[in-house]
Amino acid sequence: MKTYLNVVLPAPPFIYTRSLVLKTDIMLISLLCIQLALLAFSMDFYALLNIACALLGAVSVEYLFQYMNKCPVKFSTQVITTGLLIGFFMPISIGFVFVFFLSAFSLFVSKIIFGGSGKNWINPVAAAACIAYISHPESFPPALYGAALIRGHGGFFQVLEANGLLKLKTDFSVTSLLNSVLLHGIGVTLPEGYVSLFLNSTSVVPAFRYNIISLLSSVVLFAFKAADYILPSCFLITYGIAVFVFSQVPITGAYFSGDILAALLTGGILFSAFFVLTEPSSSPKTKYGKALCGFLTGIIAFCICGSGASPAGAVFSVLFANMITPLIEKMEVKIQAGKRKLYE
Repeated sequence: MKTYLNVVLPAPPFIYTRSLVLKTDIMLISLLCIQLALLAFSMDFYALLNIACALLGAVSVEYLFQYMNKCPVKFSTQVITTGLLIGFFMPISIGFVFVFFLSAFSLFVSKIIFGGSGKNWINPVAAAACIAYISHPESFPPALYGAALIRGHGGFFQVLEANGLLKLKTDFSVTSLLNSVLLHGIGVTLPEGYVSLFLNSTSVVPAFRYNIISLLSSVVLFAFKAADYILPSCFLITYGIAVFVFSQVPITGAYFSGDILAALLTGGILFSAFFVLTEPSSSPKTKYGKALCGFLTGIIAFCICGSGASPAGAVFSVLFANMITPLIEKMEVKIQAGKRKLYE
C-alpha cells in the first residue's frame, strides 16, 4: 500500500471504464440479431444457413478444445460472436460445408497459434473472410472500382446500377423528400440510389447490406462503451478524405471530387469498421496507438478499395492493420516507459 497526503490507495487502482467482455459480447450478439431478423424477414435462407454453419463450426472447435483439455464445458459468448461475424462475411453461394470448415479452421488456428480468444493479434473474422475470397472469388461481388470501368459507364454510381444494384420502392419518395425539405436550402441534390445503399444494398454478402443498422449499432456500442470510437472513427475519416481527394484523379484528373457516401456504403466498410476493426485483442491499447492504427488502416483501405465497392478490400485492410499492430504496441510501450520516467 502507498500513502499520499494521508489517503491510502492500493498499488494498482483499477477502474473499469468500459463494459466487461461478457456484456460487450451480449450487446454485439443482440445487435447482430437485428440484422439476422432482417435476413429472415427478407426470406434469405441461404444467408441464414451460412451464418448457422459458421456458428456451428466455431462452437464445435471450442467444445473440442474443452474436451481435449479436460475442461468443464463452458458457454463462450466470444466464440458465438466470432462465428456470427464470420457467417455475415460469407457470400450466399459459397457453400455451407465450406463455411463450416472455414469457421472451424479460423478458430482452430486462433487456439493453436495464439492461445485462444483475447491473445490473437490476427482477427479470425478478417482472416476467414480473406481466405474465403482467395479460395472462391467468383462467389463474391465483382470489383467495381477500376478507372476504365467507371469511365466507361460515366460514373461510380452508374457502375453499381449496371452491376445489379436494386433500388428500393421507397428510394424515389425518400430521396425527393430529403432534397425538397433538407438539402434544397443548402444547394445540394441527392441522386436516387443512395437511400437503397443505406437501407439495403441487396448484396450477396450479408455484411454489406444493412448500412443503417450497422451505423445505428455503432451509436449503441459507443454510448455504452462496448467498443472504442477512436479506431473506427480515424479509419472512416481517413478513408473518406482519401476518397474525396484522390479517387477521381485516375478517371477525370480532378482532385476533391470523390464520392465519400458511395464509398462508405459499399464493400462492407461500415460493418467492418464497427464490428471487426474494434476487436480488442487485435487492436492497439492506447488512444494514440488506436488513432495511428485507424489512420494507417484508412490509407490501406483506399489503396485496396479505391472509390469503393470492393468485394473484400475492407477485411484485407483489417488484416494488414493487424500485422502492424504489434509494431504500434511496441511504440506504445516505449512511450509509456518514457512517461513513467518523468515521474520517477
